[in-house]
Amino acid sequence: MKTTTRRGFTIVELLISLIMALVILSSATAFAVQSWESRRGWTLREGVDRNARFIGIAISRDAAEAGIDIESTPVFGSLGTFADTVSILSVPYDPLVAPTYRFDAMDNDTINPLPPGGNCGTYCLTFLKEDGAFDLEPGDLARLQVGGERRLLVINGANDLGTHFSITFLPVDRILGRAAGLSDSLRIDRFGTAIQKLNVVAYWYDASSKNVMRAERLNSSTGRPMGEMLADGVESWEASLIFQNDVEHAGYDGADSDTTNDGHQVMALKVRAKVMAQKTDPAVNGGNPVYRWYEWRVAPRNLMYEKNRL
Repeated sequence: MKTTTRRGFTIVELLISLIMALVILSSATAFAVQSWESRRGWTLREGVDRNARFIGIAISRDAAEAGIDIESTPVFGSLGTFADTVSILSVPYDPLVAPTYRFDAMDNDTINPLPPGGNCGTYCLTFLKEDGAFDLEPGDLARLQVGGERRLLVINGANDLGTHFSITFLPVDRILGRAAGLSDSLRIDRFGTAIQKLNVVAYWYDASSKNVMRAERLNSSTGRPMGEMLADGVESWEASLIFQNDVEHAGYDGADSDTTNDGHQVMALKVRAKVMAQKTDPAVNGGNPVYRWYEWRVAPRNLMYEKNRL
């Protein structure tokens, strides 16, 4: 009877097997580590993109309302930038357009224009109610129209006078980069003065906290926007206006000799921001912060309509 001899691995075969296993294991480990690091990097960059998308969506939505029922002039645009602030003006619809209130001096006189200042105080004006009511209150922004002149008013007081009402306003000459109050010695026209509530949206950059802020109201004591943080981790923020013929300026100015930067020539808003990841990772970018630049251009259709109006 023949006996079969059972043969094991030789030392050479064993070494080859171990080396092959080691190579396969090392490759798999390196691939796993690389995939994990890529995943961590993607997570950081996705967070940056998400923050930037939020900024872009908010600006596009708000800027689309610029100029609703308020036509721009060379010195008073409905879309403006100054310093690091973007301001967007429109007339509210809730659900009907905000009423326009006519001025009434309540003195049965005919002198025109009125003496400098308001008629119920230096910073006080009276108006007729619309359908027996009025909707202006402290903190509201309003447009004062005196003939062909426009001023912004931040209302800090409103009083019911029966058939009339009076408002007091902040004693400042500029609001959101535009003429305000009775600046430039503006005198009230007894027969050609009116007031209307405005919607306002403002964006600005807080360099100390690296936050982009957004506001829908102004402080009735200072005229400055009162808002909340829209996005954090913004390392840099730039805002400018695009005018006709694709001319770019930091803001509009209809009072200078340059006719390419007048307020009624504004076509679009341009915003650039450098957004930073909210945290760092030793395995991503050498442990340094991850940054990305973003740029948005928004051309409100109301401004386009102004340019194409017959």
